[in-house]
Amino acid sequence: MEVNTLSPPAVPVKKAVLLCFLPPATSREAVQERTFMTTFSQGLQQRLPDLVRVLNVDQMAHPDVVSSFNLTQLPALVLVHHGVERWRQEGVRAWEERTLLPHLLERIKEL
Repeated sequence: MEVNTLSPPAVPVKKAVLLCFLPPATSREAVQERTFMTTFSQGLQQRLPDLVRVLNVDQMAHPDVVSSFNLTQLPALVLVHHGVERWRQEGVRAWEERTLLPHLLERIKEL
C-alpha cells in the first residue's frame, strides 16, 4: 500500500471568517437569541459575500469548538482572519444590532 506524502495545495485565504456562536435552545429567550443571530449572520453574508464567510456554530452540536474559544457568554461573534482572532463580542443581544453592525463592518473592511 502506497502512502501519499503530498500536501494539499495551499489556498490563499482572502476572506475573514465570522463565527456566530449560538446558545442551546433551552429557554424562550435562547430561542429568540438563536433566531436573531441566524438572521443577522445570513444578512451579513448576503451583504458582504466577498469580504467575509459567516459560519454559525451551535453549542449543542459543537461544544468543543465553543469551549476552545473560552467564551463566557452566548450568543457571541468572533472575527478570525488568517487564523488570528481579530475581534469578538460576547453576550450579543438583538437590541445591540444598530451599534454592533457598523463597528463589525469597520473591522471586516480593515482586514
